[in-house]
Amino acid sequence: MTIIDLKKQMMKAKKEDKIKANALMMLVDAAQKAAKQNGEEVKETHILEAAKKLAKMTKESIDAGMEEAKEELKIYEEFLPKMLSEEETKKIIEDIIQETGSINMGEIMKRLKARGDIDMAKANKIIKSIKNNG
Repeated sequence: MTIIDLKKQMMKAKKEDKIKANALMMLVDAAQKAAKQNGEEVKETHILEAAKKLAKMTKESIDAGMEEAKEELKIYEEFLPKMLSEEETKKIIEDIIQETGSINMGEIMKRLKARGDIDMAKANKIIKSIKNNG
């Protein structure tokens, strides 16, 4: 997905869906800011990072009782890679522990983060559970 594609989606949404249009506008803006900070043209990685950041903020809004943010969250999640299930995440964590021979939280988290398809909050809970029950 390029920034041009994203802007086209935003323009189309302006006529059809105000929530989607606003969410895409925020995504375009955040991606452009991220690229500008690095002195780069907007790349797909900037869009992905912006989507992650906005999805996290939107989840916090939902947790704070702003139900209308659920629609925005769905839009941001379209741009994110599909996250693994809790079972898949636990299996990967167990494999890392077996491979390294230790339950080093920092090392495990570093490896998981590099993948990009794991919910880090979920992984943190799983690792703590394994440590406490291990």
